Amino acid sequence: MLNKFLLFAFIFISVLLNSSAYAMDERFSVDINVDVTDANASAAREKAMSEANRAAVLAVAKRISTADGVTRINNLNENQLINFIKEVSVIEEKTSPVRYIAHLRIVLNEEMLKQYMKERDIPLLLTGNGKILVLPIFREFSSDKPLLWENSNPWKQAWDNAANTSAVTFVSIPANTFNSSAITAEQALALDGEALSKIMHTDNFSDAYVLDAIYDGIDGLIVRASSYNGDNQTIRVSGSRSSGAELFANAVETVKKQLEDYVSAQSISENSLENSIVVLYNFNRLSEWAAAEQALSNTPIINDVNVQAFANNKAQLKLTYVGSEDKLIKFLNSQAYTLHKRGDYYLLEKY
Repeated sequence: MLNKFLLFAFIFISVLLNSSAYAMDERFSVDINVDVTDANASAAREKAMSEANRAAVLAVAKRISTADGVTRINNLNENQLINFIKEVSVIEEKTSPVRYIAHLRIVLNEEMLKQYMKERDIPLLLTGNGKILVLPIFREFSSDKPLLWENSNPWKQAWDNAANTSAVTFVSIPANTFNSSAITAEQALALDGEALSKIMHTDNFSDAYVLDAIYDGIDGLIVRASSYNGDNQTIRVSGSRSSGAELFANAVETVKKQLEDYVSAQSISENSLENSIVVLYNFNRLSEWAAAEQALSNTPIINDVNVQAFANNKAQLKLTYVGSEDKLIKFLNSQAYTLHKRGDYYLLEKY
């Protein structure tokens, strides 16, 4: 009976670790479509693969670096870029005597790319920072009732319609049953920590910005940007109130640019501080360990969870994370876990 339990536990943990590794690979995985014509099919395919490799590396670079970082990586030649390619899968392909058409899935070597960027001082944004949740609140006047979910909220409409072109991905909070019941406009304005934490962890967002927009007379908008992680900015957007949707569209781009600069600067300054700690977690049931492992995997600044030992309802882990210990604890607290230092290791506990 004991052997069967140990076998089950081993399989269970293996599945969890493989799932976690797969999730990490997905952040460095890109789907690329190619359609190339050349002297013959073989030459077309070779050219297509070269173009696809560059496109994949640049796509990932846009997720994890600044515009300057992307430019520097783009300056690498084909022989240099291929070193970052871990795997190429052909999902679908067609050929003719002179043409090659394919849908490819390309996975980059995460560690090699990160190491190269570190050695060359190319900015590397924090894991998970590329997803910022945005809650666009609108009031004509400061005394008005704030709008969030209403169809008459032009500020949210502008964010919903905006294209994402920056290294940091800004996601306007989706109008669904869960979100609308989890947070109101009033709770958002009050920066209700419990409500914000709940909606942030539905899709592993690293931060949430409440963007309170009010008309600045007839000359534009005043946007007060307040984040879950403590950033507060006031952003003035010039324009004419009478321009309607154009004013709000311009405001989205202005706010995105200012927030992107701040988020990138924060990420870059913290990225160099990569730390690792040994953590012990005691549990009564495997389901408790599964929940803890999921919480660690969902913590944006944790880069790696390495299980060093697993027996007798105890798991010993090595956590590798970027940024400060305080920030790590804050993220874990938002998921109902905390860390306590015990000499040369830390004890992970659930509230």
